[in-house]
Amino acid sequence: MWLNEGMALNLILGLFLILVMVISSGVAADIFGKLSHEIKVNRLILATILVGFSTSLPELFVGVAAAFRAEPQIALGNIVGANIANLSWIIGGAALIFGSIPVVGDFLQKELWVTAGIAMAPFLLLSDGNLTRLDGVLLIFLYFLYVNITIRGGSMPLKHLKLLGRKNVVHRFKTKVDRIVQIGLLILALGILAVSAWMLINLAVKASETLGVSLFWVGMMIIAVGTTLPELVLSLMASEKREISLILGNILGSVVVNSTLILGMIVVISPIKNTDILQRGIAGLFLTMILGLFWVFTKSKHKLERWEGAVLVGIYAMFVGLQLMLA
Repeated sequence: MWLNEGMALNLILGLFLILVMVISSGVAADIFGKLSHEIKVNRLILATILVGFSTSLPELFVGVAAAFRAEPQIALGNIVGANIANLSWIIGGAALIFGSIPVVGDFLQKELWVTAGIAMAPFLLLSDGNLTRLDGVLLIFLYFLYVNITIRGGSMPLKHLKLLGRKNVVHRFKTKVDRIVQIGLLILALGILAVSAWMLINLAVKASETLGVSLFWVGMMIIAVGTTLPELVLSLMASEKREISLILGNILGSVVVNSTLILGMIVVISPIKNTDILQRGIAGLFLTMILGLFWVFTKSKHKLERWEGAVLVGIYAMFVGLQLMLA
């Protein structure tokens, strides 16, 4: 299918909006990280909760914008596609680039099981073809339950965290000014994310009408590729800082946030009725396959090797090919 002038302009605008969202979410994630340094937190817990949430900001804003536009099918497709991408080509690509991705300690071994269950929760709730507001409340509750269990299982529970040391007056004033600047930048970044997400949803609706595909498909196959770029960028940054062990925590945290808090908020705003049973079923099947392979690959060696990453990338390529055939 050849692109006409209007489609080409929309494609360029869409790519630009995705780039803006990636940069804005990166700024927000960096500020979240700086603000969190005031509290001494286990690094793996920080990666799973805070960084995982901040890199899911594009999914959050796209989802909320779609919900307010009464087009929650886009949001559902985006979240499903983002989860599949994160657990296949993002983490698999990282293993291909870095040689291997270590699975550190019992914490992440348990997280693999928890993430698998949470990632499949939306599909279970969608078994009747609907996600109601009650389902949304349940997903949000599941997220806070997950956070509570994660923090309680950490080496330093949140309720016991305290700022260390006493600061002199000048240093306290400088810290306060810096914090105000950071909060101002954070608000600006979030505002840019909101506007970009709203414009991206408008383009998604036009793409669905032009290509003759469902909104769920557009969210899963097009928008999800863009909204998962922050996870890819963070993975590359972790390699440069020699913190490869944080990559898996970031990916798992993003999947959990996408499947619970973000999807729950979307459904509370605008319940979802998904009649696209075939595409939904294929997505669920591939997600189950990827989670199963991930567990098999990391069970004994406590790491994801390069050839195993290649398998995950190949599975994602098969998924994309099948979805293109069915579009």
